[in-house]
Amino acid sequence: MPLSPVDLYEQLKPRLGEGETKALIEYVDGKIRGEVATKEDLTPLKEDIQLLKQDIYLLKESIQLLKQDMLLIKADLEKQIQGLRGEFKDETWKLRILVIVVLILQIVLNPKVVELVGRILGVVK
Repeated sequence: MPLSPVDLYEQLKPRLGEGETKALIEYVDGKIRGEVATKEDLTPLKEDIQLLKQDIYLLKESIQLLKQDMLLIKADLEKQIQGLRGEFKDETWKLRILVIVVLILQIVLNPKVVELVGRILGVVK
């Protein structure tokens, strides 16, 4: 069991003297009181901890809402990408047809090709 201040005083008094013992006990008591936190010291800390817990809870909720928003945006983007892919395929076919038409026109309208075809068919000599 720890010594009470009175017991400590009684044990130190014969060795140190009355004045020195009182000074030592007051010094040690002051040091202990200055370094040990009291309930009053801890109350603001407990309140701060509670506020931090609330902030963390609110942040977690915000993160969940952001995740949901991101999933909705992702789904919308995927839908838009699919639409663009379909449009791209349509434009690709149009471009292929245009290239074929240009090639056919190039072949048909080229005078050398017309002359060659005429020779093959025997129309132009």
